[in-house]
Amino acid sequence: MKKLFITALAAIAIGTSAFAGPSSISKKVTDHFKSTFTKAQDVTWNSDYQIDKISFVLDNTKVDAFYGADGDLIGTTQPLQFDKLPKAAIETITTKYTFPEFQVVDCIQFSNADNEKDYYVTLSKKNENLLLKITPAGMVRVFSKTRK
Repeated sequence: MKKLFITALAAIAIGTSAFAGPSSISKKVTDHFKSTFTKAQDVTWNSDYQIDKISFVLDNTKVDAFYGADGDLIGTTQPLQFDKLPKAAIETITTKYTFPEFQVVDCIQFSNADNEKDYYVTLSKKNENLLLKITPAGMVRVFSKTRK
C-alpha cells in the first residue's frame, strides 16, 4: 500500500483561502494542515481516490502535502534542483543515463510523515520515461518505467 501511495505521489509531482478546504476534505486533514503548515500561502485543495492533495507555497517554495483516506499525513513533495541530489546519485545518473539520450524532466524531494527523505527524478528519452528513486545515501534504482 505504501508503494502505491509513493507511486501516486511521484506521478502527481507535477488560491483559495489559506485554510478553507472543500467539504470533501476531512476535518482531521484540515486541522492537521492548519496546525502543521501555519505559514502556507496560495493553498489549493484536491481530493481524489482516497488521497487528499494540498498544494501551497511555503517560504517561497511550492509544496504538495498528501493525506491518506484515514486522514493521516503520507508526506510532502517539493521541487529540488538536480545538483542538490546526493553526490553519489548525480555520478550514477550522469554516467548511466547520459545526455542527450536522457533528459531530466523533474526532480523532487519526498519527505514522509516521519520526515524521512527520498528523491525522485523523472528522465525522458525518445520512447520512454523513467522514474528513479534515490535514497539519502545516493543509491539509485528504477522505480517505474513507462512507454510514451
